[in-house]
This record gives sequence, structure tokens and C-alpha cells, in this order.
Amino acid sequence: MKKQIAVVAAMLALSVNCQAEGLRPIVGASITGGGETLLELHYTDGSTQKIRSGGFLHMFGGAEYEFDNFALQANIGYHVDDSTAKNGSAKFARWPVELIGLWKIDNNLRAGVGVRKATGAKISSSGALSLGGSIDLESKAGFIVQGEYLFTPQMSVLVRYVNESYEIGRGIEIQGNHVGLGASYRF
Repeated sequence: MKKQIAVVAAMLALSVNCQAEGLRPIVGASITGGGETLLELHYTDGSTQKIRSGGFLHMFGGAEYEFDNFALQANIGYHVDDSTAKNGSAKFARWPVELIGLWKIDNNLRAGVGVRKATGAKISSSGALSLGGSIDLESKAGFIVQGEYLFTPQMSVLVRYVNESYEIGRGIEIQGNHVGLGASYRF
């Protein structure tokens, strides 16, 4: 996780130095839910937890270029659903790259559509939860529908729907469709 945070921080540092008129660095995060159950973990205390193809935390950073009534946002993120116990862990992680066009409805409200490609999708585990290695998934390009409310020109809340899928093995398709609720900040 430290490696992923360092990559996002480096991207932000670069984008701050490259700031031009209308171009602003952006960071954000959202809680997501949906998709198919990839793993169902059973713990010794009787509790269970599911790792899903549409969950759970999506953090992103990138840049947004604003025109009069339109903005174009490009970002890279880290999207993960995981579970950790004393004797092991399991997670589904991926690095989504997104391009979103956002139309200004009024001073505070924007709606947009975009494309997303989740690179590096992998199910991994360790310890008592070990699957005997990691499992790579091939993602297919998906689409995004997003609504956003700007409290200020810098801060916003967003709601989104992502339609995406993954392929594992020989033609086995896993749906990763999910919804998310999050916030973003522009510098």
C-alpha cells in the first residue's frame, strides 16, 4: 500500500509543477460497493467477510482541465477490497486509469461520462488465507457515469456508477460493476 501512495504522491507533485491556466491537480477517494464475490473468508470466531470485484476503497489522483462549461479529468487510482487477520490476509487490487468528461449544469452541479481501464488486477493472499499464489485478472475497458456537487471550486462530493468486467482463465468473465460515493479536492 505504501508503494501505491508514493506513486500517487509523485503524480501530484509533478502535476503541481506543470500547472497551466485551467489545469488543476485533483485527488479523491470513494467507498464503493458491488460486483461479484471473489472470496468468502471464514474466521475462527465465526465471522465471515467477502472480497468483491466492485469493492471497497478507490483512491485517485490526476489532473482536470476546465473549459467554459466542460471539464476533462484524467486520473490513475488504486482500488482495493481486502481483509486482514492475525494469521493471514487476502485482497483484490487494481490500478484503474480513467478519462471523464464533465458538463457543468450550474455553478455547483456537474454530470459526466467516461472510460475506465483497471490495470494490474490481481487477487492475492498470504498466511492461513493463502490461495497458493496470486491470480491475475485481465480487465476490459468499462464506462463511468458520474454526478458531482461542488461545495467550492476546490471541494466536491461525487456519486458514480462504473460498468466493468474482468476475465480470469479461459473465458470466465467476472462482473465488476459498482457504485461509489466519494469526495475530491482540486488544487
